[in-house]
Amino acid sequence: MIFEGKVKRLSNDVIRLGDDLGYVDMVRTSRGWVRVGAMPEIAKLLRQARTPPHYVVVRPAPATQVGDGITGEEFICWTSLDGMKFAGTYVGTEASLDILRRYLEFTVPFYLNEDQSAIERRDWLETLYCPHPVGPEGEAALGSVRIRLEGERVRILDGRSMVYDHCPKPAPDLPERIQAALDRVPRWSADADEFRVLVVGAGNGHVRNASSFLLVCGDRLVWVDPAPRPHETLGHCGVHWDDVTDLLLTHTHEDHMGGLTACLARARDRRQCVSIWATQSSFEAVQARLKHAVPHLDTLVNWREIVPGRPAHIGPARFEFRLNHHNLPSGTLGLKVTCRGQCVGISGDTKYDEALIRRLNRRELEAAWFQECRLLFHEVDLVRPHSVHSYYPEVLKLARQVSGRLLVYHTVGNTTPLEMASEGRWYTP
Repeated sequence: MIFEGKVKRLSNDVIRLGDDLGYVDMVRTSRGWVRVGAMPEIAKLLRQARTPPHYVVVRPAPATQVGDGITGEEFICWTSLDGMKFAGTYVGTEASLDILRRYLEFTVPFYLNEDQSAIERRDWLETLYCPHPVGPEGEAALGSVRIRLEGERVRILDGRSMVYDHCPKPAPDLPERIQAALDRVPRWSADADEFRVLVVGAGNGHVRNASSFLLVCGDRLVWVDPAPRPHETLGHCGVHWDDVTDLLLTHTHEDHMGGLTACLARARDRRQCVSIWATQSSFEAVQARLKHAVPHLDTLVNWREIVPGRPAHIGPARFEFRLNHHNLPSGTLGLKVTCRGQCVGISGDTKYDEALIRRLNRRELEAAWFQECRLLFHEVDLVRPHSVHSYYPEVLKLARQVSGRLLVYHTVGNTTPLEMASEGRWYTP
């Protein structure tokens, strides 16, 4: 995982998660741990540090080339739901708390209903999200602990002791340091006949690197679901971030768009435009969720609309899309890509279940949709038959019906006869 080992003790009372380019501080008090800020993949870092917070200081800020200060909170909520525990009390200004609430409202309240045939809204957010606004003087009193917000500075007092006094903000030379890291990565040379797939990540929002794929289609590098810390995530695979020509979003759960704000920030800093392929509903959700982090987002994006059932061409490749069955009102996509006579499929997050598909009467969700794929990457849930993901016995059925090679992803590991996609590996159909 890209954050492996990035847990540092600054003092007896402060643990830093991340590095100088992007971090979150954990502060120990007599009332429990206080987390200052958020970042993409924060749920994974908290698991490493084994310090579940009781309070969270909400500090939205403009995006940098390593992310933003709110992406990450969605999977804090999902992790809390999985563990049947409270996510924490959120402390901040009324405006900051409202930004976070609106960010979470797009995803957290939605799941599949009891028979898994439709999306329903639940009251989870009311249970998980407990806001505690600071007073007129910028202070919140939590028993003996006081949290003071003074501009960019955060002060935490425990009784008479100052246990934290810091301005959590990115390094002033962050763009230069990102560029220095990129200068060590070789640049890509286009080959008109090339068609292959890099598995950037095969995990999910809880474990390993988040699911992400890079498709090389002739002179185009299409990044499907950009992963967090792009300079590092792609760099570890030998790919230069600036060589990516197109971003493609299957949906707006944050484990599939954790690197998007970083990509937008780099475009902003370099005064360039980024090409994003997404459905209208997904793009509108991105605009609403990220407007706090990336003001004037429209000026940075060349949006290319995806319409399920309507093919699109990116360079020499033909992309086909279907609308999946999943728990997001703005929709999720599956796709297959044909280039130079070969076809690759990526399921996206979906609920493949043959009995359910028959009840829904949606033939595009059947195994036959991927029949021409020489290579198929399919998400899987190895443990929970009633989750919103595809339970592995159903994926085994699908694997027997398609002619190509099937590899699974979006999971912690694999104990089934199915072949697991390997992170950092290139595949050729």
